[in-house]
Order: sequence, then C-alpha cells, then structure tokens
Amino acid sequence: MNNILRALWYREINLYRRHMLTSAFMPILTALVLFFAFSLPFRGQVNATEWQGIIQAFILDTVILAITITIYETTARFYWDAQHGNGMVSLYEMGRFSHQPSFFLAQALIGLAKGFFHGVIVLIILLALTSQYSFNINLQAVLLFLLLGALQVVALSKILGLVIRQVEFLSKVLYLGGFPVLLLSGLYLVGDSPLVQFSGLAYYLPPYNWLAGVSKAFLAGTIDYGFLFITLIETVFLVWLSATFFQLDGDR
Repeated sequence: MNNILRALWYREINLYRRHMLTSAFMPILTALVLFFAFSLPFRGQVNATEWQGIIQAFILDTVILAITITIYETTARFYWDAQHGNGMVSLYEMGRFSHQPSFFLAQALIGLAKGFFHGVIVLIILLALTSQYSFNINLQAVLLFLLLGALQVVALSKILGLVIRQVEFLSKVLYLGGFPVLLLSGLYLVGDSPLVQFSGLAYYLPPYNWLAGVSKAFLAGTIDYGFLFITLIETVFLVWLSATFFQLDGDR
C-alpha cells in the first residue's frame, strides 16, 4: 500500500505542477464563477435577513462544488488514462490482482486530499469576499457528511473513468450531467430562495441525502441521523460496487 500510494502521489504532484491551470485553477474558478452567477441575482430578490441565511448556503454549496469537481477530474481522468493510456504500464501493474484494493484506496486518498484542499481555498476566498464569519456549525457532522459524499464521488468517478471510451466525454458528463443533478439535489434550495419551488425534485436525485445532511449541520448546527444512516448505506454500496465490479482490464 505504501509503495503504491507513494508512486501515485509522486505522479499526481508532478501532474499538478505541470498542469496547474487545469488541475488547480479551473476547479476553483469554476466554483467561484457559479457562486457569483447564482448569488448576485438572488441578492436583489430577498431582504437583508433572508439574505444572511442564503449567502451562507451559497458558501457551503460552492465549497462542495469545488470538492466535487476536483475529485471527479482527478479520479475519472486517472482511471481513463490507466485504462487507455500508454504511459501507465508500471502503475497498471501495481493495480493488478491482489494489489487492486490498495490501488483503489491510494487513488481515493489522493482525490480526497486534493478535493478538500481546494475546498478550503474556496472557503477562505469566500469568507474574505463576503465577510461572513458567523456560522452555527456542527463541525463534526459537516466533515462526516462531506467525507461520505466525497467518497461517493470517488466511487462514481472511478466507474465513469473506466466506462467512458473517449476522454472528451469526461468533462461533458461533469458539466452537462453532474452540475444539474447537484444544483437540484439541495444546492441553493434553502430558506426563501427563489429555487425552493423546485425542492420537490431533490428527493428523487442521488446526492440528496448527504447534501441535506451537510446543509443542516452547516446552517442549523444539527446532525440528522436519518440522513446520516441512509448516506452511510449509499456510500458503502457505491464504494463496494466500484471497487469490486469495476476494475482495470486484466484485474478480474
């Protein structure tokens, strides 16, 4: 495990430095652009009291988007390269047969580390820009729900990276498929915001449980054990599915 993690981490650091624009700036800037694109029109539609709750939800949702984009780009592209690229022979060999669980875990840790690193950067930027420093947060619950949700993204990203045949489709799946699901699964559906009228759709979309759980923990300072239980089951199932049935060619 240590050798695999070290090799993958060394590869990821080199790629991160070489492709700083796409690996670092694009996930962060995309989340920030969406923050202003959605928050500015809302600002003129609600009063000052309602705005305080909504802006906090916007900050949380932007951080989640930064984490999600980073994990997806890191994990999905890695598995696509490993499956279809020619420069992955040595790493591919480490991922075969008995080493497959360690291979999966190592890449998951890298994706989580990058995702939460970008999430912290986005949070700091937004706190400085909005001067929102007072939150009623249950920090342990927020981190737990974020971790479970991030693991679900890791699992789904691996599946898509192995299933999709053309690399250009990876970004299309994220921007044309992933964003609408996230936006209607609880993001920005808070308080008296104009999008609350669409909240009924949220119950039928996959990320709803962990997004609703993290929203309650972040905005109300409470932990909903019902959401936590369902999120835990969903996370275990997705991780088991991706680690067991979706592997690199030759691993079966």
